[in-house]
Amino acid sequence: MENNTRIGVFFCSCNGKITEKIDYGQITSEIKKLPQVEYVRDSQNLCAHLEGELICKEITKNQLNRVVVIGCARAKEEGFFKEVLQKAGVNPHLLSMVNLLEECSSVHGKSAQSAAKALELAKMGIARAGKLEEISCGDYSVNRTVLVLGGGLAGMETALQAAARGHKVILAEKEDKLGGRLARVNSIIGVDRNPAELLDEKVKAVTSNPSIEVRTGTRLGDLDGNIGGYTAWLVKGDSETPVEVGAIVVATGVQTIYCPVKYGLSIADNVIGQMKLERLLADGKDFTGKNISLVIGKTTEEYNLSFVIAIKNALLLRKKFNATVNVFYTNIKVGGDNWEKMYTEARDVGVNFFKFDEGIEITANNGEIIINYEDPFIRGKIPGPFTITSDYIILPEELVPADGTEDLAKVLRIDLGPKSFFSIDNAHILPEMTSRDGIYLVGSCQTPGFVIDIQISARAVAEEIFRKLYADKVSVELTQPYVDASKCVVCLTCYRCCPHGAITIEHGEQFDNLYKSAAQMNPMVCRRCGICAAECPGKAIQLPDYTDDQVLAQLEAMEV
Repeated sequence: MENNTRIGVFFCSCNGKITEKIDYGQITSEIKKLPQVEYVRDSQNLCAHLEGELICKEITKNQLNRVVVIGCARAKEEGFFKEVLQKAGVNPHLLSMVNLLEECSSVHGKSAQSAAKALELAKMGIARAGKLEEISCGDYSVNRTVLVLGGGLAGMETALQAAARGHKVILAEKEDKLGGRLARVNSIIGVDRNPAELLDEKVKAVTSNPSIEVRTGTRLGDLDGNIGGYTAWLVKGDSETPVEVGAIVVATGVQTIYCPVKYGLSIADNVIGQMKLERLLADGKDFTGKNISLVIGKTTEEYNLSFVIAIKNALLLRKKFNATVNVFYTNIKVGGDNWEKMYTEARDVGVNFFKFDEGIEITANNGEIIINYEDPFIRGKIPGPFTITSDYIILPEELVPADGTEDLAKVLRIDLGPKSFFSIDNAHILPEMTSRDGIYLVGSCQTPGFVIDIQISARAVAEEIFRKLYADKVSVELTQPYVDASKCVVCLTCYRCCPHGAITIEHGEQFDNLYKSAAQMNPMVCRRCGICAAECPGKAIQLPDYTDDQVLAQLEAMEV
């Protein structure tokens, strides 16, 4: 322990939640005996604004250079105390939080054992504080241009949102015009707008925005670099052009596969899929008085989109054309915003819902659709099967990733999920984030979704890109793991195991080892997961705030 270490310990009772089970008086008397502790105080609520100002004054008055807060340790409270340290002129990483609320008082009753555990946790936090190191910031020049792959609604919305935050945008669409699937639908769930009008509005907004460069007939051929410094090779025809960008947004969407063979049918004018129905409705096809059957099942049941689209169209056919509409389903998933209401409305206006399992047989005979099915609820009670005759049958379609998704994933070096859509990194942090910083997902390229979700995702991604690339030069905390070059043998273990591509092997005379080389972590890319430090066979890598010395100091403070 360095002689100039001066630790201040602040106890918080969390408005009595902790002290009703743990006696702080007994703990503070023990803590004051520790040689490195210069100041101790307890409070009812350390998170209060006035308390923050008081802590700041006490840090200055007592010349404290380490602070231990004993109470709770939630992220919000930790952020508050780091701000207090900054105001007091102390590096915010010289803060140690001890969580007595969740780790002690909330899980134990008032007893000698819980009091002993609380004291032990406090001593461990103080021991760790004595080993904490200052962490500085580094300034990095970045490219703020955003490359958006996909010119459908998701891509256009993301481009507009990014441009509104001051970014230059390159919008690359592999087809010869913008629009994607939006150009082929009749109505949009949850949006009271005509799709053609919405599409025209978005295309005009994108093409007239001076910050957005549209490149149609273009795909991504190759990619190099990391966030803030990507080089992307865009391919159009036989030519390939490199562009420098700081972030990439994948908005390649979803495609449908129509396969009537699953139901023993062949393609016919009255045997159609949901997308064909959307186009017929958009073109003004008249279904007045027709008998129409829709099938939900034997297809991509993992996604709500198929169910909601079928119910939306069934409701429209019934209300607009007074058609007789029958919906045959194996399952109905309508757990979402107003979807249950739409399902109830469809039943109220006379849409018939018939459940089946495997017992359904569909045949086409002289332009007439004959459906024989068994109802699993009344099977064995009422003789079946039941027969319904229809003029049209609307079959479900498979929802699959867009063409080229697998090849694009290889170029981007990101993973695909179990259904071959792009895989997100962490659904709880930012669902649009991939395993590589600077590469994001918007829209149905990660999972088939709805327009309202696409608009929310586009705003979230644009805001995240702005947070990372807010200026031509950004300040980044140097919290990435650091390497002791004298212990690094360039075995490439860390390079291979890093899931975020944050590690490179650098060469130079400054590295004190036989190979004059060592692994280096990019602070713009590293997410501080600690995998490299855990996997390094030579123990050459240390993770700031969780170094070996800090962890060992905590263990030594335990009374075992």
